[in-house]
Amino acid sequence: MKTIIFIHIELITLIVVPLLTLGQINKLTDTVVVSENISHIGDQIEKTAEALEMQNDYSNLVEDLIELSEKPVNLNAVQEDELNKIPFLTPAQREDLIKYLTTYGEVLSIYELQSISGFDSVLIRKISPFISISRPSNSPTPSPKNLLRFGRHNFLVRYEQTFPKSAGYLADDSARAANPGSFYPGSPQRYYFRYNYTWFDKLRIGIAGEKDPGEQFFQGAQRNGLDFYAVYLCLSNIGILKNLTIGNFRASFGQGLTMGSGLSLGSVPGFSTNISVSGGIRPSTGMSEGSYLRGLAATIKSKRFEISGFASYHPRDASSIKADSTTSEVSEISSFATTGYHRTGQELAKRNALKEFVGGGNINFSMAPNQQFGFKIGLTGLYCAYSAQLAPKIYPYNQFGFRGNQNLNTGFDLQIRYHGFYFFGEVSRSSNNGLAWLAGAILNPDSRVCITVIYRNYQTTYQNLFSNAFGQNSNNANERGIYAAINAAVHPKVTVSGYMDFFTFPWIKYRVDAPTIGQEFGMLLGWQASGNVKITLRFYQKNLRGNEATDPGQNIHELCDNLTRSYRLGIEWLPVNGIMFRTRIEIKESGESTRNRPLGYLLYQEAQFKLFKWLETTTLRFALFDVPHYTSRIYVYEPEVLFGYSVPAYQGRGLRTCLVMKFGITRKIDFWFRGGITYYSDRNEAGSGLDLTKGNLRGELTVQLLVRL
Repeated sequence: MKTIIFIHIELITLIVVPLLTLGQINKLTDTVVVSENISHIGDQIEKTAEALEMQNDYSNLVEDLIELSEKPVNLNAVQEDELNKIPFLTPAQREDLIKYLTTYGEVLSIYELQSISGFDSVLIRKISPFISISRPSNSPTPSPKNLLRFGRHNFLVRYEQTFPKSAGYLADDSARAANPGSFYPGSPQRYYFRYNYTWFDKLRIGIAGEKDPGEQFFQGAQRNGLDFYAVYLCLSNIGILKNLTIGNFRASFGQGLTMGSGLSLGSVPGFSTNISVSGGIRPSTGMSEGSYLRGLAATIKSKRFEISGFASYHPRDASSIKADSTTSEVSEISSFATTGYHRTGQELAKRNALKEFVGGGNINFSMAPNQQFGFKIGLTGLYCAYSAQLAPKIYPYNQFGFRGNQNLNTGFDLQIRYHGFYFFGEVSRSSNNGLAWLAGAILNPDSRVCITVIYRNYQTTYQNLFSNAFGQNSNNANERGIYAAINAAVHPKVTVSGYMDFFTFPWIKYRVDAPTIGQEFGMLLGWQASGNVKITLRFYQKNLRGNEATDPGQNIHELCDNLTRSYRLGIEWLPVNGIMFRTRIEIKESGESTRNRPLGYLLYQEAQFKLFKWLETTTLRFALFDVPHYTSRIYVYEPEVLFGYSVPAYQGRGLRTCLVMKFGITRKIDFWFRGGITYYSDRNEAGSGLDLTKGNLRGELTVQLLVRL
């Protein structure tokens, strides 16, 4: 009890002291360079996790941003298409940046960008990890000697474990012998490693592997050590060859409606001004075992044309419902398995149940006659085939979903840039003649104002397992809607953002027994109170209709209105160079609009320090939460180690503490320590089945080592 009281006192101190001294600091200071350089997208990650109601794999997204910060865009040697890699910029800001670079040539200082319309100190600090200013240089001849001399090696290894052990690890020998499915055969640790070799922008090699908790290691079902490996070799920027990847890769074209593998934060309505745009073909060491591509992919660029092609073939997990009596090969499956867990006999039975082939490509033509006008048009084709028939049990809500063992999608996309205005769209068709399309525009009537409008119409019959375009559903089907957002700098220190999304589902959905309509809207006010104090206020509301709670077994359900509201106050404060405080207070309610909706509360205080040479960064967070109902759960993006991500859903009542420390052992060796403890005051056990744990304390430990050569 004394420990809990002490922690509460520490939490109150971390909150009150910064608030009392806000007005005492006037000096402009630099931001703390937080690990991963992705804190600015934490809000959208939380929004994505809440909208999709699942823990997604953000490893590819985190990997892209970290690698971009390690290999930032050189403004003095940049091509126009490379500017699209810089996050947080609107199309108008990118166009103004192009004009500045074309007019004035070499940039001498990052602060020089403040002379560009729409570029203030806040934006420049936000994009600074992803840009560099240096003289252009040519890579040497790729001889064996130069490959060894100038190549860069990164090796990372990570260990994770949660406490206490769940029921799946506590079964005694007799219980294990009597019922093999009543325990996890492997250890509770998670192991992860990653190796990367880069040689300028010409050659990249990547290898990564992961063992999930409960899986065996070099024994049993995992004879090869880790459960999952990702490997690639990538050649880039060699003559007309823009990219050649052998191994694991991702592919995304247009707005992701025809082909959009991987997760895109712009695919979920929210405050983010980023939209899902073409990423082309990129190598990947992501650990998403349920959705990855592995094979051969290439992109050739010649003047205004760019041609991409890819082919992927690998086994995939699925739930089998029928197998050939003579060969035992699976002939029918009910669904794909996407968890990536291979621990129990039931999970292992789903492993590599069928083979998946995915092939396709994209051809696009682009032209920019002048700085004010440019356009790009593209054609995309995608074909997928499986060694077994997908034949889920038919219900009214899923009768239009994909069935069979092959599908063909074709699409056309268009992008137009004109005087700071950006128009985009894509239309796609599946082999059953289902159609889906979206069109939008980003308008900049003033350098301080950005307006985004998107309309989408995804027919109920549209079928695509690799679509990742903008929308409310996790799959792009059975949805129509219009989204509008505005971001305005109404004052040099005040920004206002808002969005509205009106949508309809023409056919019934899971647990929604009638066609429905819904609305979502939000407002975000940002105030740069001083050079080192930023305050944000956020309001968000979503209205949906769903089945009313009824007695078990009842087949007919009345629909009711479900309402979700969230109120948030956030404060960022930099008292001195190398120290940052973050405070968040959030209140959320969710449930049927005609009933009492219990409020959920979250309060956290975070402190980041960068004071010592050997201890590069320290991030400490205390959080109090009281979320009585599951529907009001609050997703929170937490501090993590490099290339890691954590977006837990806070539910229940208790206290959460998280600590991340980065040590600079030498110039080439970094070490991370991360620990977290959650204390629940409303329960003495959590989870269910083999994941059930006793007690009211939960903890996790992560250690990570990175060696650069």
